Amino acid sequence: MPGPLHAVDWAIVLAYIAFSIWVGARFAKRAGQNVEEYFLSGRRLPWWVAGTSMVATSFAADTPLAISGWVREYGIWKNWAWWCFAVNGVLQVFLFSRWWRRGNVMTKAEMVELRYGAGSQLLRGVLGILHATVINTIIMSWVLLAAMKILGVLFEVEPLQALIVASLIALLYSWFAGFWGVVVTDMVQFAMAMTGAIVLATLAWNAVGGSAAIAQAASDGILSPETLALMPPPGPGGLFDASYWTVSFAAAAVYLGFSWWAAESVDGSGTIVQRICASRDDRQGMLAVLWYNLAHYALRPWCWILVGLASLLVLPKIEVTAPAPGTIVSRSETEIVFKPNLEDGAPITLALDRAPAEVDWKPYPTDAAAKGNRVEEGEVLARTDPERAYIVMARRYLPIGLLGLVAASLLAAFMSTIDTHVNLASSFFVNDVYRRFIVPDAPAGEYVLVAKLASVAALAIAGLFAWQADSIVDLFMFFWALLGGVGPIYLLRWLWWRIRPSTEVTAMLASLVTTVTLTIGDFTFADSALSPGGALAPEGRLLIVVAVSLTAAFVALFLTKKPAPENLVPFYTRVRPLGFWGPVRELCHELPPSRDLAPAVVGSLGGLALIFGTTLGLGYLFLARTGPALISLTVLLAGGVAVAWALLRLRTQPASRP
Repeated sequence: MPGPLHAVDWAIVLAYIAFSIWVGARFAKRAGQNVEEYFLSGRRLPWWVAGTSMVATSFAADTPLAISGWVREYGIWKNWAWWCFAVNGVLQVFLFSRWWRRGNVMTKAEMVELRYGAGSQLLRGVLGILHATVINTIIMSWVLLAAMKILGVLFEVEPLQALIVASLIALLYSWFAGFWGVVVTDMVQFAMAMTGAIVLATLAWNAVGGSAAIAQAASDGILSPETLALMPPPGPGGLFDASYWTVSFAAAAVYLGFSWWAAESVDGSGTIVQRICASRDDRQGMLAVLWYNLAHYALRPWCWILVGLASLLVLPKIEVTAPAPGTIVSRSETEIVFKPNLEDGAPITLALDRAPAEVDWKPYPTDAAAKGNRVEEGEVLARTDPERAYIVMARRYLPIGLLGLVAASLLAAFMSTIDTHVNLASSFFVNDVYRRFIVPDAPAGEYVLVAKLASVAALAIAGLFAWQADSIVDLFMFFWALLGGVGPIYLLRWLWWRIRPSTEVTAMLASLVTTVTLTIGDFTFADSALSPGGALAPEGRLLIVVAVSLTAAFVALFLTKKPAPENLVPFYTRVRPLGFWGPVRELCHELPPSRDLAPAVVGSLGGLALIFGTTLGLGYLFLARTGPALISLTVLLAGGVAVAWALLRLRTQPASRP
């Protein structure tokens, strides 16, 4: 096993840092001209730059850790927790990307004021603050947490030191470069990340014996069938029998049935929308999102999944449990001192570095092992961290030079994502709060300076969140539900003229209150697949959040009067959305009827076939399942034809100027 990074590895890492600093200095003057240059690169990006930047930003330092950890903990099927978002991804390609770009806005919050017109200024300001201080900071926090784990394994530094170093690198770079620097370094980051991920997956997969070794491990019972399942099977009962809905099958059903349309990002995340708005026109934005979806869902996942599978054969799951009821006396990273409840029971030292633990792979104390905590016999006091497996595999299987490349690619992934969200958080504050409400007519330089100060505050909040968290997945699942109820309203606001600002506000508040209440409250539910043992699973929490938020939103909708159609004419004229806009459309006689519906529907269905055909086809090939792989290939080809047909029939509409 290689030790700490070799001089060659360090040279590669330092070369990337030097390149990033050069890019920051190179684009500092251009980025500082005005907010459009600082936040949107002057709206001049071609599709391949904007799309690759989307892909690079979505590959944060936490991504391979979380996905390989999911494979270890649950199985391949758990990736439907994010694969399901390919459904709204194709809608973003053929519908929402074109509408965002035509709106000619800078942020999602600004689109709210364009969409609703008079009376929506307060909602725009609230969303600006929410995105600047909560949404983007939570995302940054799990990226920072991943950086702590990566730096701890590869560079052997303490977590607090890792957090400070990672934060300073991101902050200094984002100050100089603005969005120009982000997208330029994203090009290099994408190439590095893909090279590193493919090389690690190839070496690790071949080192453990590939698909033959995986099949043998499954035959020997080392790997469960669910670990290798691309879709978990249902239980033995009928559809309406409780046994049919196993925990894993019910979770997958929630992902595919609810998650994709309940997500706050259903019409585009902040990072996607920023790059769409930075594109040259609506067609360039559409092609950018198409490339992003193909690369994000179809091309990259198996690099991380294969490493997760390979790690199961060489990195055992280790748990240290309480030998009897008792109390935790003390804990450290190397041992837990435990005192049994027996009056004459002497304290017991549980060593965490004892075999099968190794220097780079050992159990870490759980929350149950907090000093003074009372525990029951068999309670898990320490366990291996599945999210560290990816880094341990890199350290074990990558030779000198390639280890440095992967380390640099993970650092680049971290910088790309943090820079994006620091830039994005400050764009919401400057564009939707400071410039809109506080100082509307300040010089361009003042807005850029305020953006830099806002980025410091956003990163500080994210660092605090990261320091208090232990699990990337836990943060992701909390964020997943936090605004889960607003997704349906975000969909409907594009498609139905009746949606009002109060509808959106009600859904948002109901979602926030319900999520926080269910997360911090001490509730016991009936034992079921979505609340095993009475403890509510994240998937069950999402269903409750969506039900409460939708109910509240529709009650608010029908208790308020209809919006005035004439107030929606500016939005409809500029964006030209599809759907139920009859009263508004009647006021826009000069606009020709849209012919985008059929291409949008065919393109979306074809896009799903293309993406899932590729994703599942690659998986079946790696697992040596020839029959399903051929079926997936057929679906892939049919989807490609449908997408090509749709693209030929969707025309570019020049972006309007506000």
